[in-house]
Amino acid sequence: MSLNLEQQLSVVSETIDELKGEDIVTLKVLDQSADIEAIVIATGRSVQHVRGIANNIKIEAKRLGMKVSGVEGTETGHWVLVDLAEVVVHIMTEKTREFYKLERLWSGAEND
Repeated sequence: MSLNLEQQLSVVSETIDELKGEDIVTLKVLDQSADIEAIVIATGRSVQHVRGIANNIKIEAKRLGMKVSGVEGTETGHWVLVDLAEVVVHIMTEKTREFYKLERLWSGAEND
């Protein structure tokens, strides 16, 4: 079973929401990137919270047959990236998110 982009984004957002992740932003970047269709950015309250959210996204994605291309950043836990091929998920602590301002980098992207 293959999930379309909207279904994948829904799975990711619901998983983050269930674990009380904060400030979830979805950016559709297909016009700006040949490799990915969307980016999801969310904030965790602590390093452990960031790691937990990222881990649950990976588990849920695999359970639903989504491709998990990789997970990076779990060592430090301030910024964990979950690569789901078409969707890339960034879970960060509040300080890290404020510092890097990823939303600004993709400011031309379509917000959902």
